Amino acid sequence: MSGTSLAHNLADGFEVLRRRFLALTGIDLDAYRGPQLERRLGAFLARRGLPDAAALAAALEGDRALLEEFRNYLTINVSEFFRNPDRFEELRNRVLPELLARSPVLRIWSAGCSIGAEIYSVAMILAELTPGRRHYLVGTDIDRPVLERARQAVFTEQEVRLVPERLLRRFFRVGQDGGYHLDRRLAEAVEFRYHNLLKDPLLEGMDLILCRNVVIYFTEEAKERLYRGFRDSLRPGGYLFLGGTEMIFNARLEPVSPCFYRKVESREGSVR
Repeated sequence: MSGTSLAHNLADGFEVLRRRFLALTGIDLDAYRGPQLERRLGAFLARRGLPDAAALAAALEGDRALLEEFRNYLTINVSEFFRNPDRFEELRNRVLPELLARSPVLRIWSAGCSIGAEIYSVAMILAELTPGRRHYLVGTDIDRPVLERARQAVFTEQEVRLVPERLLRRFFRVGQDGGYHLDRRLAEAVEFRYHNLLKDPLLEGMDLILCRNVVIYFTEEAKERLYRGFRDSLRPGGYLFLGGTEMIFNARLEPVSPCFYRKVESREGSVR
């Protein structure tokens, strides 16, 4: 399919698709960046043998499995434990101890948590740093099936490949199904709930927010709005933990190191 015909096919019925998808999922495709969305939508139409966006809109109405497939394709639910291990080492050795010095019980939110691997990674670190202490840990996502998988807390060998050996032995057992089953006490320490980052009110009073590789296809306007919201969600001194390709320039959060941004206080105690 030529680039011209691809653009025509995407334009044909796109507004119908946008309205239908918004009504069915709460996700507004206008918040996604044009070129990236065009490429992914074009590839999805070709894979499913659909002629244009209007045909996809009609198909989504009566096909729940197709709707879930398309939503998962757009939101890219790819996750693993301790992704970018050096960043988690900084979290363990610097960020969390600093936060714990300010408050013995932390409020931590994984926004766009997918299967829960990252918030569970944080839970394991806290179990080592503060044994026996219960923190408020929550993971949110727009994909209900993936949230259910997070609650089940059974993972593949690929997903746990970066878990340090001491933590793998302590917190996982290999089941008869070949899956890596997370310790139930640790799993039950994390709450998972549905949440639309672009539509629903953001959580408040957080010490740490993880939102890694979630907004890469959002428009710049949607990103800036979300980052401002994250700043307001953080307590003074709280941290935002982003993916390696994401940077903030104007959300009034101080860059501390690659991937980490801190909400700072002025000398008078007011938030800058």
